[in-house]
Amino acid sequence: MSELEQPLFRFDTPLRESCPFFLGEGVSAQLPTHLRSHAPDRCFLVTSRTLFDLFGRQLAGVLRDSRIRTTVLLVEDGEVHKSWKALRRLGDRLVNAGATKDSILLAFGGGMIGNLVGLAAALLYRGTRFVEIPTTIMALTDSTLSNKQAINGRQGKNLFGVYHAPLFVWGDVRFARSEPVRQQRGGVVEGIKNILISGRCAGDAQPILDAWKTGDVPRLVRLLIDSKLPILRADPTERNSAVALEYGHTFGHAIEWLANGEVFHGEAVSIGMCLAAELCHSLGAMSDQFLEDHYDLLERKLSAPVRLPASLAPQAVLQVMHRDNKRSGKGLGYLLLADYGRFVNPEGDLQTRVDEELVLKVLDRARARGDAVGTL
Repeated sequence: MSELEQPLFRFDTPLRESCPFFLGEGVSAQLPTHLRSHAPDRCFLVTSRTLFDLFGRQLAGVLRDSRIRTTVLLVEDGEVHKSWKALRRLGDRLVNAGATKDSILLAFGGGMIGNLVGLAAALLYRGTRFVEIPTTIMALTDSTLSNKQAINGRQGKNLFGVYHAPLFVWGDVRFARSEPVRQQRGGVVEGIKNILISGRCAGDAQPILDAWKTGDVPRLVRLLIDSKLPILRADPTERNSAVALEYGHTFGHAIEWLANGEVFHGEAVSIGMCLAAELCHSLGAMSDQFLEDHYDLLERKLSAPVRLPASLAPQAVLQVMHRDNKRSGKGLGYLLLADYGRFVNPEGDLQTRVDEELVLKVLDRARARGDAVGTL
């Protein structure tokens, strides 16, 4: 019997990671009970100096008062520090401080710290446990609703990462109340994106905008979470239909990367959605009204930036986009939303290949009539 004729057995491994999300306000005192149920030998609270001074010292005290051995590790915050260097340093510090397979890492911060700690947890000893404690609107309502952990490379955002679920997410809205308005607005941008891609209408974004304008942070957080959950339920892996959640991110990640900290993630996504809309409209696949809805919701009602910063050259943006983490063997594809919940989908993967000359024209038009984000 030849090797080609040998019996071959196939079976599936039904692996699927999920985790509970606890949401409340002023609920830190309840956290030790939930941690103890997982019997950690010790916890490592990883956060920034700023967050430690604001809330972390008190949180570490709550854990220690509850007889949970807690070690605090401070890391540099900011997108520039979501890097191999920071990951390697954090991993070495965890090992040197005595982390074991029975330890739990606590990612206390925004999306950057969550990504860094989540990836460190996935790699340390081939997988250790961690808990996300988000402190920003964006992290509470977007980045923690995913198992994606990643760091940046020298050539772009989120190029290296894995899927690794936390034990649970501990969402205490109290921490997000002190977040600067500019960063809070970025979380609302993602909520508007969810309305656009899920087949609802412009009016469905109004409750989110109202909660934002009135400063009702607990209601805003719930509405933003609720805008994303139906999309995730339809595709928990975020590898099929939920790739729609990346609408605006191909342009947005390139803009954020090139702006080097001057443009925040939510701002870059806002600009990216409008660029994607302009591209789709240029192809004749989007109505004038739907294009106008983008600018009405993002620019006029939310006061989010929608123009390409004048300092960014179209060719440079396109070059970075060619390293987008969604690219395939077919080349660079664009998520082009033709109408509420309806993507241009010629190849069945929600992504459309577009002539680069047209992309450059759209970028150039957007840049010619725009200003730097900081002046908006």
